[in-house]
Amino acid sequence: MSTQPPNIIAIIGGGFSGAALAWHLLKGPRVPLTVLVFEPRSVLGSGVAYSATDPNHRINVPASRMSIDTAHPLDFLEWLEETGTNHQDDGARQPDGHLYPARKVFGQYVAARLAPLLEAHLLRHIPSLVTAAQKASTGKWILTTQGGDVFEADTVVIATSHPAPQLPRQFAALGTFLSAETRPVLINDPWKPDGLSSVKPDDRVLIIGTGLSMADTVASLAAQGHRAPILAISRRGQRSKSHSRTPVTATGDFLSPPASRTRDVLQRIRKIIADNPETPWQAFLDRVREQGPQIWSSLDQTERRRLIRHLRPFWDTHRFRISPQTENIVNKALQAGILQIKAARVIKVEKEGKTFKVTLRHRNGHTDDQVVDAIITTTGPAHVNILHSQPFLKSLAAEGHIEMDHSDLGLHVSAEGNAQVGPKKDPSLFVAGPLARGRFGELMGLPEVTLYAEKLANTIRAQTAMTEPENATLIS
Repeated sequence: MSTQPPNIIAIIGGGFSGAALAWHLLKGPRVPLTVLVFEPRSVLGSGVAYSATDPNHRINVPASRMSIDTAHPLDFLEWLEETGTNHQDDGARQPDGHLYPARKVFGQYVAARLAPLLEAHLLRHIPSLVTAAQKASTGKWILTTQGGDVFEADTVVIATSHPAPQLPRQFAALGTFLSAETRPVLINDPWKPDGLSSVKPDDRVLIIGTGLSMADTVASLAAQGHRAPILAISRRGQRSKSHSRTPVTATGDFLSPPASRTRDVLQRIRKIIADNPETPWQAFLDRVREQGPQIWSSLDQTERRRLIRHLRPFWDTHRFRISPQTENIVNKALQAGILQIKAARVIKVEKEGKTFKVTLRHRNGHTDDQVVDAIITTTGPAHVNILHSQPFLKSLAAEGHIEMDHSDLGLHVSAEGNAQVGPKKDPSLFVAGPLARGRFGELMGLPEVTLYAEKLANTIRAQTAMTEPENATLIS
């Protein structure tokens, strides 16, 4: 009898993307594989999005639409009921019956679903960063962790979905000697635990960005008793849109025939909404989201770049809607005159003692100066810099294993999810989560990430079955 070990699948990154992939790899009929997940956090499944400790940071879609399992779309909602977690947060349930629990609760749910796999030693959590990934002459991958441990794997999956935010260029020089611990306060990553604790209630605040992260920041500041003026700016000054006040079902057809120009995509969306005034616009945008990969694949590279440049800001605010609780907090801050939201951009920033003097150019061309005590950037992860965000990615790029996709949304990926450089794809290197969206278009929302994880798991499992060692058995 052969004593060959099973194929080893190494997933680098244990946020939701990596955790969902691990779960789908191991939930089906037994195949000879062992799954390692490299994640420095103490638990799997939370990542940046679902490790937020602030209870005011809530999921932005109803719990009934979130699940790790596409075959059981109500799994999260049922878990909330079974565990009684939904009764521990009086503010989670809305008048329409929908639940919007804190984000950390969803992370707890994912961890609970992975727990049996960890206990059965089918899944192994390596609580460390990967600092180097090299391909040996044998075709195996050699992974080195921050602690100096070395692991061998047959297949590697990159699931590091959200690189750290990057300071806007106007603030780059200030970032070398200012931080959340200095005065004035410069915060580039408000998602860190206690990331806003250095902002005092009477600090005048400038927030760069007006989307969901801005709203979460305002909610956190409100919980801290903030009472001084807050100015939030973005080029268009758009807020995240609301959920429909009535139940909606995705409807419409945006594929017959497929549009090959961004202009045609936009015109089709506008027309169907205008022709159906009795139907909430959210129903049509939900269908656009469902058909997103096919819409995206019908556009050539020039049109994709045009869509990103002109339509992405509008898509983001309509697609990624705000939870009712957070929206209420933002609206109260606006009505009280504490918060202002404007269409403007920073053209100059100077440190003056313990304050910033910021020159803004508004959309109408006018400029003015604002004096603030704290600046908070909420522009999100710097996906365009992904190749330089971690040492192992930098080395993989230098050795020709990965490259940016042509849309600068993430990594170049094949239709099967393999990392691709030029026309060459690597059958033993895959990309999970939002870093693959350059190939598939819409891949930021949880339903899309879950569906992609399931498809990717099926591909890897099938590949493992074809290359399994003779009489291989699982080992702990």
